[in-house]
Amino acid sequence: MIPIETYKKILDVMPIVCVDLCIRHKGKLLLIKRNNEPEKGKWWLPGGRLLKHETLEQCAWRKLSEETNLENGKILCRVGPYETMFEEAPFDITSGVHSVNVAFLIEVDDISTLKFDTNHSGAQWFDKIDTAWHPYLKQVLQDCKFFK
Repeated sequence: MIPIETYKKILDVMPIVCVDLCIRHKGKLLLIKRNNEPEKGKWWLPGGRLLKHETLEQCAWRKLSEETNLENGKILCRVGPYETMFEEAPFDITSGVHSVNVAFLIEVDDISTLKFDTNHSGAQWFDKIDTAWHPYLKQVLQDCKFFK
């Protein structure tokens, strides 16, 4: 793990690479409600930072486990890269957040172990795209043909 002070400095001056997960179960999409900036209080895809010496796919499996406690699934496709920029940032960073994102569509059959970490205040399954969602979220779901 990166020490928090080092991570704050990185976020302040550089883009970060993130892997996001479009998790599908019985045709529905799992979204989490973010506790932290950017997009605090909004529905978002589970995911997070790519670590050094970790492949994009390895990151996807790690984030699936860390953020949802799910272990098994099948990657159906990878979409991206995308770029997101937010004025809001965690840790009182005033320069905002800039990330380069890659997303994976993962189909899961067994959700019996589903639970969430403390970075999220809720989770919900959706069966269609909401027009109020962030443009990045809507684009990823369209590109991976989530709701065929």
